[in-house]
Amino acid sequence: IIKPVIEHNKNLVSKYEALDKLDSPDYVIMFIPIEATFALAIKEDPELWSFAWDKKIVIASPGTLLAILKTVSSLWIQEKQNKNVEEIARLGGALYDKFVGFIEDLESVGNAIAKADQLHDNAMNKLSEGKGNLISRTEKIKELGAKTKKNIPENLLSKEKLI
Repeated sequence: IIKPVIEHNKNLVSKYEALDKLDSPDYVIMFIPIEATFALAIKEDPELWSFAWDKKIVIASPGTLLAILKTVSSLWIQEKQNKNVEEIARLGGALYDKFVGFIEDLESVGNAIAKADQLHDNAMNKLSEGKGNLISRTEKIKELGAKTKKNIPENLLSKEKLI
């Protein structure tokens, strides 16, 4: 009984050692479907389990297979969660960077609006405020007899008269 188990173990070793350089499983499960055969194999060769373990083979019996499979399933779930955490961290970093860029753009817009407001104020001052503004000069030309078809808006004239 022990000979076929040892032979199968060696066959698995030779199969999966070649895959060591590839993205192969960390361990291979060698299932022995009869619990008594498993116990007899370990009894006849106490080093069998250690030899298999060193070669990255886990010997499983009906009593241990479910526990092994549950452990593997938990590890896969944990690995998937770790990948999700990494992706969330990557996306969070990208979102943060995009948000900082958005803030910088808003600050630029605010600065441009302030600059435009300042330029507008400067232009309005030249138009209607201060000595020799454009409205008072053009109104003087009209008073001297220039023929016009249009009038300067009243709100600008009244602003000019306040000065």
